[in-house]
Amino acid sequence: MRQLLFRNLGLKILALCLAVVLWFLISGRGVSEITLEVPIEYVNIPPGYEIVKKDRDTVRVSLFGSEVVLRSIKPEDLRVYVDLKDAQPAEGSYRIKKRNIKVPPALTISNVTPPSVNVVIEKTVRKEVPVRPDITGEPAAGRHISEVTIKPDRVVVEGPESVLRRLTYVRTEPIDVTGLDSDSVMKVNVVSDVTAARLMTGKVDVHIKIKEGNER
Repeated sequence: MRQLLFRNLGLKILALCLAVVLWFLISGRGVSEITLEVPIEYVNIPPGYEIVKKDRDTVRVSLFGSEVVLRSIKPEDLRVYVDLKDAQPAEGSYRIKKRNIKVPPALTISNVTPPSVNVVIEKTVRKEVPVRPDITGEPAAGRHISEVTIKPDRVVVEGPESVLRRLTYVRTEPIDVTGLDSDSVMKVNVVSDVTAARLMTGKVDVHIKIKEGNER
């Protein structure tokens, strides 16, 4: 045991001296406190549910520690988690616990503002809705559109239950028929005016039939 203790004694003493010098260099600059605006990461959302509303996306984290370390710290060096593992399908208030804030070593969290956030989660559902064509412009002179057929004419959308309950249809992107003088088939995107409604089908085929004469 004595041999192990004194083996490489010179290197051990040098390492100890360097550690002491480094500590004095850091602590000798004094300590300070800064506050950073840090994005919130919402984790462990229950399967089959999603966030539909939250009262904030960032929190202010105050850190206490060496001035040397604090001068080099950036918001992206910190991570703030809100754990939704036990969340229920309603509005809830969730505390931001210090153990869910990851900070660089040698720094201490002195304050978090606000100490909690309000979050609403809802069940994620799917629904089939019709697709409506969005036609713009006019066909060539002396012709008119006699029929518009969409295939598929219904698509599946996914999103929060309360949002999809109010959604009755989606539409195609604008289809410009200006100067069109014969039947045409176009593959176009499907779009929704409701951001939270996610389309499971990206494109549809739009068949446009053109006939001579004025529309009656």
